[in-house]
Amino acid sequence: MATERLIDDMQMLYHLIRRASHPVKRAEMTPEQYWLLRLLRRRGTLSIGELAEILGVTGSSVTTACKRLEKMGLVTRERQSDDERIVRVMLTEQGHEQIEAWQQGRRAFLQGLLTPLDQEQQATLQDLLERILQEAEQNGTAPLQ
Repeated sequence: MATERLIDDMQMLYHLIRRASHPVKRAEMTPEQYWLLRLLRRRGTLSIGELAEILGVTGSSVTTACKRLEKMGLVTRERQSDDERIVRVMLTEQGHEQIEAWQQGRRAFLQGLLTPLDQEQQATLQDLLERILQEAEQNGTAPLQ
């Protein structure tokens, strides 16, 4: 059936993109470390407790991940001045640059996938993808930004 083949092809493309462009898939870091970086980029400075709650893991697990990210130069940890029990975590400039580099790498990879298509084919693909994404959004299944 054509629909099943299309779904299979979409899944294969999804996995290809993730494998080729995702830092976890390339063994640069653990999934938890990656999600910590994404959260910090999206929400700014957060406490260890806030990160643990959002990720649904223990504070000690977040602390361990943050220490590793700090050694990599991607985050800094600071004790809150009015309550030293609270440790706040923020992305460093290097952390911001690393996330940007991953995104640029992913964009370059995707651009390469589009090169066999002429402008008309790319426009058709864009229209189709917009329709699929609009449907996903209406069904409450749109991807996270």
